[in-house]
Amino acid sequence: MEIKNNTISRIEKAPKIPTLVADQIVDLISDGSLKPGDKLPSEQKMTKLFGISRISLREAMKLLEAKGYIESLDRRGKFITIPDENTRSPIEGLIAVDPEKIWDLLSVRRFLDSEAAFCACRRATKKDLASLKKVCDKAVNLGVDDVLHNIKEGGKIYTDFFDLIARLTRNSVFIYLRKSINSILIDAFPYSRKKLSLIEGSSRTIVEHLFSIHDAIRNKDAEAAKQCVITHIDYIEKSLKKALAKG
Repeated sequence: MEIKNNTISRIEKAPKIPTLVADQIVDLISDGSLKPGDKLPSEQKMTKLFGISRISLREAMKLLEAKGYIESLDRRGKFITIPDENTRSPIEGLIAVDPEKIWDLLSVRRFLDSEAAFCACRRATKKDLASLKKVCDKAVNLGVDDVLHNIKEGGKIYTDFFDLIARLTRNSVFIYLRKSINSILIDAFPYSRKKLSLIEGSSRTIVEHLFSIHDAIRNKDAEAAKQCVITHIDYIEKSLKKALAKG
């Protein structure tokens, strides 16, 4: 299957260009535009499609090959493949086959993260609250309208926030499950953040949600903290569906 021009977004000057390129290729695999066995275009054509250098493209190919999404067959070129069990979790494989499973994953987040926030209200110390506030402040310093668009820094702020809430529960199972979900969200469904960025004001809204969750935990209002997380996940789901409907 050939990669069409209208399925590729040219990469402007930005950090982590190889990651952005790799994410787009995974998007095409996830939505069925690229299938196992399909041959990728030549290096010359791909650099032209993405508007990037050969060096950046080669780094992107290395990332995809390391994750098991492509394989190089000598001089015949690079072909799409499916990561085996050693390179991804069973849930990641399920999402790769059926992207609709992201809604199931968000349902798990809705329960897990809201319960973590509920428990955090009872166990968070002043030091813990200061750490949570520090993460929120990083979002402001980065720019509330840029958090969602900054893949490296913005993504880290978001995951750090919910990781910290999980740690505040003092429950090792919460912590483990949260990290597992982060891995799935970031690695197995990398285009979710890109799709959300299509929704006007989504970055600012998400940052406002983080502050609302922080405020509820600071006030030790467990029910409010739980509801704030549910409101956040509901917004993510609704916005993703809206963005996906736009194509």
